[in-house]
Amino acid sequence: MRLLPQSLINGFFVLKESQKLLESDLKKYNFASKIVLKNNDKNFVMSFKVNFFTILMLSLLLESKIDKNRCVLYGKIILLIRQIVTSVDNVLDKERKGIIFIEGLSNLVVENAMMTLICQNILTEDIIHLGRKEKIGNLNNRLLDKIYSIANGENLRRRNLYDRYPSMSYIETNIHRYIGGELLDISLFIPSLVEKNEKLELFSKGLFKIGMSLQGLDDFFDMKEDFENEDINLATSEYIELFSIKENEINFENIDSKFTKHYIERIISLAYEGFELLKSGGYPIDRSTGRFVLKKLFILRGLKDYVHYIK
Repeated sequence: MRLLPQSLINGFFVLKESQKLLESDLKKYNFASKIVLKNNDKNFVMSFKVNFFTILMLSLLLESKIDKNRCVLYGKIILLIRQIVTSVDNVLDKERKGIIFIEGLSNLVVENAMMTLICQNILTEDIIHLGRKEKIGNLNNRLLDKIYSIANGENLRRRNLYDRYPSMSYIETNIHRYIGGELLDISLFIPSLVEKNEKLELFSKGLFKIGMSLQGLDDFFDMKEDFENEDINLATSEYIELFSIKENEINFENIDSKFTKHYIERIISLAYEGFELLKSGGYPIDRSTGRFVLKKLFILRGLKDYVHYIK
């Protein structure tokens, strides 16, 4: 079995080729000089820090025995979908994040709308080039449905939509499913439909669980921020249920240590379930390497003080 580090390195090299391919497509527009592709992660270590999940997804495609040239094209598709989802999120959050930018457009809504149109145009051409097994319109519609679900999941986080704080079950089913699980596994959506590959189906399910885990983790460390921003939060909901209190009675500066241990360990176990699904599909990851990945992710997210919960 190929070792995980080598598989990730292979994914990194495919990513570099995918970035070059996307850069070439962006140069076809008359205003190409205004388009900036953020691509300053020239070495593996730097790229691992900022593109871990993209590299992981590309290594999953390679492990699925898909032709490398198609993996490069799928890599470009992943980058495009990533930008489309980010652009939609940018409009909701009034931010300017992503990997592609248009200089000179000071209005964020205009820039993000323009980026979405550009990415969708290139994405449509790529799907046609793949020799898709479904009609192009159907693929686009299904992808748009997924993007809408993610955007709507983000929208449902607003506290003022609810008379009482939503339950954990509600948040997991109606919000985290989309902004956590599907946000991560959407990158394999097109390859899974086109290739009809059994390994990809398992990998997609694994990514979904990992995405749910990471969103749950983010919620724990965003409890105070989400309360102040009036966004609902899974960890806050569990805290309310466990201690039978209201959200405004929580001391966010002094979260109960037993709750911290219980919550983080539960979230970590969900990630391990995702890794196990990747392993069942033939991906070179086990409990030990999964632990290594989680520790790296914790450190990259500035959570070094919580690494000891990973066992």
